[in-house]
Amino acid sequence: MLRTLTPATEEPVSLSEAKAHLVVIHDADDVLIGAFITAARESVERTTGYALAEASYEWTPVGEGRTPLPIEPAVLDSEVGAYPVKFKTTPGPLPGPLRAAVLLLLGDLYANREAVVAGTQLAENPTLDRLMFPYRRVLP
Repeated sequence: MLRTLTPATEEPVSLSEAKAHLVVIHDADDVLIGAFITAARESVERTTGYALAEASYEWTPVGEGRTPLPIEPAVLDSEVGAYPVKFKTTPGPLPGPLRAAVLLLLGDLYANREAVVAGTQLAENPTLDRLMFPYRRVLP
């Protein structure tokens, strides 16, 4: 299980960049958009295992043997072999495809705020998987 100890203080996509992407010119949804930026970033990080923002985590690996950290690059904050494992992500430059994946998810979250959308036909966008696939550490 992965638990956030210290959340990211800076997101890879700013509020102004997100609003430009969403074509939002008012401030009424700023808090909501900020929450969606975080949700989109966390989704991309956990799907790919690639750190996009600096944060601290506690992780309890399951199974036997040596297991890689669920999100990297990172540095250990705990002793080797200690459980649970505490680590801090140390992201490098944001790859363009992962930035696009965050924006794509952000747009979807903003446009579809409910679990069910009545009267519309929904379809999956394969672009999201294509953007993230080269960065996945564990293939599906």
